Amino acid sequence: MIDYILTPKLTRLTGDTPPQGQDICIKVRTSEEYIQQFQDSPQFPIMQRNLTNIHHCKADILGDCVMGTFAIPRKEAPNIGRICFCFYLTDSSLVFIDNQDFVSNILSQLEEIPLQGTSSPLHFLFDFMEYLIKDDVFFLQHFEENLTKLEEQLLDNQDEGFDRAILHIRKELAVLGAYYEQLTDMGESLQEAPAGKAKHKTAPLFGLYTDRADRLYSDIQMLKEYSMQLREMHQSQVDVRQNQIMKVLTIVTTLFMPLSLIAGWYGMNFINMPELSSPYGYAVVILVSLLIIALELWIFHIKKWFD
Repeated sequence: MIDYILTPKLTRLTGDTPPQGQDICIKVRTSEEYIQQFQDSPQFPIMQRNLTNIHHCKADILGDCVMGTFAIPRKEAPNIGRICFCFYLTDSSLVFIDNQDFVSNILSQLEEIPLQGTSSPLHFLFDFMEYLIKDDVFFLQHFEENLTKLEEQLLDNQDEGFDRAILHIRKELAVLGAYYEQLTDMGESLQEAPAGKAKHKTAPLFGLYTDRADRLYSDIQMLKEYSMQLREMHQSQVDVRQNQIMKVLTIVTTLFMPLSLIAGWYGMNFINMPELSSPYGYAVVILVSLLIIALELWIFHIKKWFD
């Protein structure tokens, strides 16, 4: 069990300094600890369902409290696993239920940051959520850099492994897009959360948070459009290469079609064919074939078929 109180900054409590009655508490519990400590509370059945069914980020307002879940994609591999935990908020406390020590690490980092104006659990939840996405703009630049490298490879005709790479990026962008969309909905819900006297302060903050999450979602959409343009560019290059191959095959077929006619014609060996008995017949056929090829090449050049 980890407990904090909100003073001008987040302060971790030790066993020697229990919270006072007027203190605003931030608590971190594992699921087992939460069950042992809060199983008699009226909200426990709902929280129990949340603990066993965390698939996305959400916030539910139930009377004078707020319950919700977080499902945060791992930045090192967004489409592989997620960091999942729950929270339970009242006017005097905020409880996180986390089995992965993720929240504890975030709170330890927030201990070093002055939390100006943080006067309620809901306000601290805003600070917590804001901290989760504070560097995400720079994180998304990593995707843009990778897409730019893929574009350069396409321009250099180095597209080996392109399909697998672009598919992997699109899967990660899809996961992140869903995540930011959920945060946008969550911010809108928390604007209406009951927070007593602090509501007039926190509602505008969550409005700003909603706008920021929505901008991140828009950035994801632009990156997805960029990746789609690269796929179309790659497909265009593949089509051009296939057209070039078909062009070569067509030219070769056209060149040898008259020769095939000559070979088939003079391969019939009729008795009355004069070339059969002529000592120059073979040479004449060769000369005629060469002239036909030269004429065809000249026509192809005039028609610019080799361009």
